[in-house]
Amino acid sequence: MQSAKCKVRSARVKAACVLQFALCILVCPSPEFAFAEDASPKLVGSASCATAACHGGLAGHKFVGSEFPIWSARDPHSRAYSVLRNDLSRQMAEQLKLPKPAHESAVCLNCHSPATSTDSKLSSISGRAPLAGVDCEQCHGPAERWLTEHVRTDWRNRSAEVKRQRGYHDLTDVLTRANVCADCHVGGPGRDVNHDLIAAGHPRLFFELSTFHANWPKHWPDEIDAKRHPIELGFAKRGILTGSAFEARLWAVGQVVTAQRSLELLSHRAELAKETPAKWPELTEWNCFACHHDLQSASWWQSKDGSKRPRVSFGWNAWPYAMLEPLARQKPSPMVQLPEAELAKLRRHFTSPLPLAEAIDREANAAAKSLRVLAERLNHADSTNDVLSPDGLAKLRLMLVKDEGPRLVSRDWDSATQLFLSLNALQHAIAAQGSLMETDQERDRQIQSVLDSMNETLNFPSGLRSPRDFSAQPIERLQADLKRLQKLLDGSPKN
Repeated sequence: MQSAKCKVRSARVKAACVLQFALCILVCPSPEFAFAEDASPKLVGSASCATAACHGGLAGHKFVGSEFPIWSARDPHSRAYSVLRNDLSRQMAEQLKLPKPAHESAVCLNCHSPATSTDSKLSSISGRAPLAGVDCEQCHGPAERWLTEHVRTDWRNRSAEVKRQRGYHDLTDVLTRANVCADCHVGGPGRDVNHDLIAAGHPRLFFELSTFHANWPKHWPDEIDAKRHPIELGFAKRGILTGSAFEARLWAVGQVVTAQRSLELLSHRAELAKETPAKWPELTEWNCFACHHDLQSASWWQSKDGSKRPRVSFGWNAWPYAMLEPLARQKPSPMVQLPEAELAKLRRHFTSPLPLAEAIDREANAAAKSLRVLAERLNHADSTNDVLSPDGLAKLRLMLVKDEGPRLVSRDWDSATQLFLSLNALQHAIAAQGSLMETDQERDRQIQSVLDSMNETLNFPSGLRSPRDFSAQPIERLQADLKRLQKLLDGSPKN
C-alpha cells in the first residue's frame, strides 16, 4: 500500500504530465495537421522545452526534468551564439571582409546558431524568436512533427525509423549521435571551416567522438548510455556478468564517421572547384605543418636530410584517417572492409600541389560510400564479434602499441595524437566491458600513468593552438611510452 508521501508525489507527477501535454498542444500543430510529404520538418523553437513541467525543472532533480537548465548553465553549445560577438569574431569578420558582423553572417550562424541563420534550410513556424545558439532542436531534430507526440505514452515504443520520419533524431543510436555531432564538428556544405576561416582566426577542427563525449558536460546520466549497450561476459554465482559495449562502439563508429564525413566534405570542395577554380585546391586538406612551423635557426623543419624529418613535407591531412590504416592492416573481420584502394589513390593525389579535382571528387565519393556501410555495420554489430568484443579490443590495443604506434608517432603530430586518443578510448572501452578484474587494477593504474605522459608530450604550449615543436625529442618520449605500454600489456615486469 502506498504511503501518503508517495501518493502526493504521484499526484504531482500526474499533474505535471497533464500540464506538459497541454502546453505541447498549445504550442505545436495538432496530430491531424497535414504535412507535405516532400517538405522538411521545421523548427518550432525550444522555448517550450524550458517550462518547469517539461525539461526546465530545478537542477536539484539532477537530470530528468532538469535538462534545459543543465544545458543552459554547463553546455558550451548554449553559448555558441554569444561568442560571435567577442573580439576574435569581430576580427575574423573584418579579415574575411564579411558584409555583416559575425553574429549576422550565415557562414558563422550555420553552426553557431542555425535557427537564426538566413541560410538555414530550417525556419521557425511560430511567432516567437528562436533561441540563439545550438539549442534542443539542433541536436534532437526539428520538432514540428514530433513535439506533441513525444509526450504520449506510446512514444517510447515507436521504432527509430518512425521517429526519424517525424524529424526526430534518436540520439540513443550511436551512429545518429555521431552524424549529428559531425554536422558542425567535421563540417559539410554551408558548414565548411576552410583555410580562409582558419587563417582569419577560427580554431582548426579536431574532432574525435569518444574524446568529445567524455569531456562534454552532459544533461543526461552516463548510466543510460551504458545500459543501452549491454554485453554478456559470462556466468557467476549471482547470475550473468554484464558489461557495456557503448564506449567501444562510440570509438569505432566515431572514427569511421569522422573519416566518411571528411571525405564527403572533400568531395563537395572538389565539386565546387568546377564552378570556381580559384577556390581549389583547399589547403586544409594538407598537413598544416608542411607550411606552418617556427622560423628559427635551429628549426627541425630546416634539416636538409628528409629522413631526419618525422613527416613528409607535403602530404594529406592525417587527422580524419590515421586510425583507418591500422584497422585495414589488422583485418579483424570480414565486416571491416575499408576502401584501401581509393584512400591510397587520394593520398597519392595530395603529394602534388595541384591535385585534379575531378579525380578527387570521384574517389572521395566512392570511399565515403564504403565507409558509410562500415559505420552501419559497426553500429549494429553484435558485441561478441571480434571487432568490439573484449578480446578484439585487447588485440587491437596491443597491435596499435606494438606494430602501428612507432610508425604513427614518427609521422606527424596529428597521427600521434589520434593514436593517443584511441589508446585512451580503448582503455575506457575495455574497462566498461568488465575486462578489468581486481588483479588488473594496478596494471590499469600504470597504463593510465603512461597515457597521461603521452598527453603531456602532445599538449599545446600555453597560449597556442598547435604544437610549437614536434621533433626528435617529443617523438623519442612517445616511443619510450609505447615501449612501457607494450611491457604492461604483454605482462612483462615493470620498468
